[in-house]
Amino acid sequence: MRKFVLALLASTIVAASGTAHAQKYNLTVAGYSPGGLVSTIGAGLDAALAAAYPGSTVTYQTGSGGLANAMLLEQNKVPLGLIGATELNVAVKGLKPIPKPLTDLRLLVQPYAAGSRFQATHVLVNKDWAEKNGIKTVADIAAKKPAMKVAFNRPGNLDGDVGLAVMAANGISQDDIKSWGGQVVRAASQELTSLMLDRRLDGVVFGISINHPRIREMANGLELVMLPIKEDTAQKVADELGAETCEIKAGEYKFLASDSSSVCVGMNLVVRADMDEQMAYNITKGLIEQSGKYKAAHRLLEKVVTNETLARKGLIAHHPGAAKYLKEKGLLK
Repeated sequence: MRKFVLALLASTIVAASGTAHAQKYNLTVAGYSPGGLVSTIGAGLDAALAAAYPGSTVTYQTGSGGLANAMLLEQNKVPLGLIGATELNVAVKGLKPIPKPLTDLRLLVQPYAAGSRFQATHVLVNKDWAEKNGIKTVADIAAKKPAMKVAFNRPGNLDGDVGLAVMAANGISQDDIKSWGGQVVRAASQELTSLMLDRRLDGVVFGISINHPRIREMANGLELVMLPIKEDTAQKVADELGAETCEIKAGEYKFLASDSSSVCVGMNLVVRADMDEQMAYNITKGLIEQSGKYKAAHRLLEKVVTNETLARKGLIAHHPGAAKYLKEKGLLK
């Protein structure tokens, strides 16, 4: 992994009208894998900061995800890190594999909120399997105990933990699934799509954006049923894992018979507590005032991101510099 060091560059610009002081920020943000929405967020941050402070750059550093990014911040190896809410929950509580609670992480903005439903838990099953076993909701699985080959996201990706927690909140453990003659598979979301299309799975439980291309690919290749999650179940999982609840309407999928609650995860732009207060203020100011440049990086961001959602409170406190600016603009109370 390339090692990036934060450089804060100041330059003096002499103009006909006088002398002005302009700042440039050369920053690295620790992200996730290349491609996908999170890397697009990196591009949006770069565009916004460049517009606010001409000559500035935000370099997107690919990596292993939010837990790794939390540790990079803890070790002072990057100035900015993108961390999903469930990963931030693990980091600040010091849950495995984080060795101790990380108490020096602070929030600048939320690049997307949980309510955007960019990571909403879906329970999708083969319609033939559902009809054969009389399964209409997730709770029915616990009651009827059918043999079920079901997949969750790969180990190390906390989305898999969310899916397992949804099942557990319905009284369904991995051991239960196996004892009923079923099988639990752990794999990346792209692989889950292939396994469903090959009829090697009866169902998948994973967090993905509403009407994502992978869901459409599944639906084009076989008849699906989306099993509704009860509101209290979704709330229990959200409270446990640092996520939030959201709703998926029946009309949003032809294979969802009734409205369903879901567990949704937002994204956080995180810094160290010892970041210079003026610097945190300026970065936050630049991102809010140039939010149009940020949102232009992806059509989904344009649909759901507002200055109010960027300023939402999260699991950790805002950096004092960020909080100062957001309060000045009436975006944070």
